[in-house]
Amino acid sequence: MSRKSERPKKSGNIYDRIFRENASSIFIPLIELQLGIDIVKYEPLELKLAKTMEREVDFLYKIYDHQGKSSLLHLEFQTRNNGEMLARMQEYHGIIYRLHKMPIRHIVVYLGKRKSTMKSTLAPNVVFTGFDMINITEIDSKQLISSQIPEVVVMALLGNFAIDDLEKVLTEILNKLKKLTDSQGKLKKYINQLVILARIRNLENIVSQKLSIMPIQYNVEKDGLYLKGMEKGMEKGIDIGVAKSAWKMFKAGNSVNIIADTLDLTISQIKMAIKEWEAKS
Repeated sequence: MSRKSERPKKSGNIYDRIFRENASSIFIPLIELQLGIDIVKYEPLELKLAKTMEREVDFLYKIYDHQGKSSLLHLEFQTRNNGEMLARMQEYHGIIYRLHKMPIRHIVVYLGKRKSTMKSTLAPNVVFTGFDMINITEIDSKQLISSQIPEVVVMALLGNFAIDDLEKVLTEILNKLKKLTDSQGKLKKYINQLVILARIRNLENIVSQKLSIMPIQYNVEKDGLYLKGMEKGMEKGIDIGVAKSAWKMFKAGNSVNIIADTLDLTISQIKMAIKEWEAKS
């Protein structure tokens, strides 16, 4: 049996009890001495990480300085070199900051015999300092429509335009999509995307109505996803006149399928209409 196989899988855990019992007595004063961190008061914090994380953080403290300012102190203990330590600490930073929204000081206490080879500083180009923002609603819709990429043109519906210009913007979007697409199937896909994206601006009903009366080959009201969404809302009830017609056709001996095709409704809507009308009779 090799030495490697004899080594405990989690040898670091052997020392955990000692560290946990003595961390505040030994390492807090050591940190003050070695790093000059002003710590007047501290209190331990618990941090529950997702089960998918390989391990928990070793120690997390909320500390206070002489001016009463608070921050977080995160300690990790290492008995051997770990090439992934810097990446792991960066991961911990994101998790801890998301939960506590406070400045964090990360410290690794290395206890190994060999010289530490672990990097402790990220290169400037990989340090997270914030993110850039692209606000679609601030981009002029005309700029998006001028694109030669259909997916970008569709996004013009979420761009910057006056609500009174909605019909004009839709017309320009459709005209551009017709030029950029080479098949009915692709045009159908992008029009369906327009209907879906309209929900973000609470314009779905208006956009669907506008598209249905526009001179385009593809009828949005026949689209599967559109009908699925409309069916969910319409199944609560249909026009009383239509319901009466469905009931009369059913009494005359027509099947539910024929009635549904004739009235351009779903089978479930026809069944519901018949049931409700019979209850009134």
